[in-house]
Amino acid sequence: MDALFGTDGIRGTTEFTNEHRSRKLTPELALRIGQAAGYALTPSVLPEGKAFAIIGRDPRISGMMLESAIAAGLLSQGMDVLHAGVIPTPAVAYLTRHLGASLGVVISASHNPVEDNGIKFFGPDGYKLDDALEGRIQSLVLDPAWVFTPRDTRGLGRSHPAPELAETYVDYLVRSWRGKRDLSGMRVVLECANGATSFVAPEVFRRLGAQVEVLNGNPDGLNINDSYEYIEPRTLAAHVVATGAHLGVAFDGDGDRVVLVDERGGIVDGDGILAILACHFHAQGLLSVPVVVATPMSNFGLHETLRPLGIEVVEAKVGDKFVLERMRELGTVLGGEQSGHILILDRGQTTGDGIYTALVVAALMVDQAESSLSRLTAGIPRYPQAMVSLDAPRIPIPLTEVPEIRALLDGLQARAGDGAEVLLRYSGTEDKLRLSVRTRANGDAMMLAEETRRALERIVATVRRMAGADKNSSEGPP
Repeated sequence: MDALFGTDGIRGTTEFTNEHRSRKLTPELALRIGQAAGYALTPSVLPEGKAFAIIGRDPRISGMMLESAIAAGLLSQGMDVLHAGVIPTPAVAYLTRHLGASLGVVISASHNPVEDNGIKFFGPDGYKLDDALEGRIQSLVLDPAWVFTPRDTRGLGRSHPAPELAETYVDYLVRSWRGKRDLSGMRVVLECANGATSFVAPEVFRRLGAQVEVLNGNPDGLNINDSYEYIEPRTLAAHVVATGAHLGVAFDGDGDRVVLVDERGGIVDGDGILAILACHFHAQGLLSVPVVVATPMSNFGLHETLRPLGIEVVEAKVGDKFVLERMRELGTVLGGEQSGHILILDRGQTTGDGIYTALVVAALMVDQAESSLSRLTAGIPRYPQAMVSLDAPRIPIPLTEVPEIRALLDGLQARAGDGAEVLLRYSGTEDKLRLSVRTRANGDAMMLAEETRRALERIVATVRRMAGADKNSSEGPP
């Protein structure tokens, strides 16, 4: 088996007839992961008062199966477990730190389809586990010779249902409101993707006075992310305009990402949100270090907006894990990805939180822009940019070292114009190749998107040929 941890925890498929994904996330594997985490985090002799973990999950049907298996592993190693139920990922991060838990566990595959699931861990400080501890857990899980022995009867952990923890998180979000007045008079449409925010987000916005309409807020275990439109929620945008709402908010399945829609139907992705927040934080003296951390997928309009303010945009590798690492190295409070994974490291925040981010922007709408999001984004340029994803096998050599692929990338970059940048990478959470192009001048965005798609289709065809050749070579002659 290959490495367990990717850029966002452990991912795999629970659809065992699906041969596309290389990892099957089985109950047996989940049990072993729970055992390894419990063993790595629990001392051999427990003091009075046991260590405990908090487990939350998104609504996908496989979450209950995996939760039971992971909990069994933790309990066998002497760790108590609080079951928070269906709750956003950032809620588990907050609760782990707030309640002094030894471990936070999230069972979710974020924006992935229902057939997938995943496991994320948070440490006692509310941040995702560091690489050393992830490595320790991984080595224990993958060592076939390692046998986990349960503790003696009196040393086993206890399991406690804790549905009240969702209310604790709601209270925290309401208390975090920073507007001079509440959201009374504002009409808000929440697109919850039938995910983990379906119950929490509407309650928070209603308590703050908003008139709330919810789209896709009825999870049935199978419909998670059916309506999720990645960073271009056009269905939500059309609905916001049709109903005369002030704000549209689109969450992904586990609630750590958010994309906004203004009253005119304009889509404000992660780059737009970062620009709004950076300008505000700078004006209020809240940007302790004049740096915002983004990724090589950020729009050059973000850079252009912040440069005159003396704010540097530093780019980390794609993935919120790498953005967070760079932010902590630099001591800055603001960073994120175009996909809407925004990190605001203030007031105890330790991870991307879609609801929290939406509330910060909504407070600025109330205080500065007469409840108009389009006023906040006025003057933020956006240059043509394209990102296309296609299913593809992984090959063991760097893609850019394949001459045919290198030629396709060079040709695409030349056609995109001076200063354009092209990035080809494997997804950190799915078996997909992603090709993105960003430009520094106005142009035809639809043409750029079509050229990017054609290039990626040819690249994927090359990768599949190479993967097939490698497979045939490894099998040898009949």
